[in-house]
Amino acid sequence: MPKAYSIDLRERIVNAYDEGTLIEDIVAQYAICRATVYAILKQRREHNTIQPKQYQPGPKLKLAPYEQEIRRLVDEHPDATLVELHALLPNKDNVTVPTLHNFLKRLKIT
Repeated sequence: MPKAYSIDLRERIVNAYDEGTLIEDIVAQYAICRATVYAILKQRREHNTIQPKQYQPGPKLKLAPYEQEIRRLVDEHPDATLVELHALLPNKDNVTVPTLHNFLKRLKIT
């Protein structure tokens, strides 16, 4: 994940905008993307702050509690297709074949 822009830079961007500097000039001066300027200004307008947002992790993996069992199934059935492995899953009604594929990819199991 990319690092957030510093508060100092954010303040300079907002101050330049408040002083009437054109957004194109701000983009050129600070070598940042135009969308970044708009995002900082929008955040200030909507939330009254220019602090970087806190990182929010994505949802938990559905198959994470079954990792050991999935590894065992792959070891027992090394030539099984994704559809065949999916049929062997204990919670196959709650996950799809693409979900299984992504989980195996994350585990670096081909």
